[in-house]
Amino acid sequence: MFGFNRYDLRLLINLFKMNVRDRYLGSSLGSFWAISNPLFMLALYTYIFGFVFKVKLPGAETTLAYVIWLISGYGPWIATTEAIMGAANSVVGASGLVKNMAFKTELLPIAGALVGAINLAVSFVFLLVLLAWAGTPITVHVIFLPVVMVLQFFWIIAVGMWLSAIAVFVRDILQILPTLLTAIMFMTPIFYPFESMPAIIQKGSLANPFYQIAEAYRSILIGNEFPSWPGLLYVATISGVILHFGLAAFRRAKGSFDSAI
Repeated sequence: MFGFNRYDLRLLINLFKMNVRDRYLGSSLGSFWAISNPLFMLALYTYIFGFVFKVKLPGAETTLAYVIWLISGYGPWIATTEAIMGAANSVVGASGLVKNMAFKTELLPIAGALVGAINLAVSFVFLLVLLAWAGTPITVHVIFLPVVMVLQFFWIIAVGMWLSAIAVFVRDILQILPTLLTAIMFMTPIFYPFESMPAIIQKGSLANPFYQIAEAYRSILIGNEFPSWPGLLYVATISGVILHFGLAAFRRAKGSFDSAI
């Protein structure tokens, strides 16, 4: 689909490093913020829901069970938000490269999306600490985590391919996107159980790729069971369709990037 060679892969790695460096350019602690920012948000939500509101899951004796459940969904969402924003801004943010260097610009939204992998790694480490604190064992089901991670970023890259091209011509999308992502977060069963939603909205949530991804993470890390294969197959299928048409649209539009940026 992409037709990448070794040169493209090396360039992708360099673009990823450049995105991380530029994201925190000018700050005295540099890329340290790439780790501290998601860590702060995870710790904040743990404090609010675990020690202030003391929310409990039905049937659970402590609030720690809810905190673990929350972080297992909210952590991947932080990564998703960072990745989608990075992909959407990738072409506009690299205007100098686009105008002065001949390369496959399709690499830009991919490199921008991969920045979210840092947030995902931080979230997993934080979650592992909570699981150890709760005495929850890690089972063999964790071998399926890479599958879910790949599908998550496959979906993000598919969406990011569209957003990165649209943002070149409609800059307002970069201003609207954070608000839209926040709305999607609260409409997705991340902070509350799926069963607490009205029946008609439950059906809509089943079509939400991130809900399927979050449930897959929770099944593996908390439920100690295999993820829902129909759900993952749905994410893979819809991502493939979105990416197929998004990549075609991106390649048609990139000839006009120079004049629009």
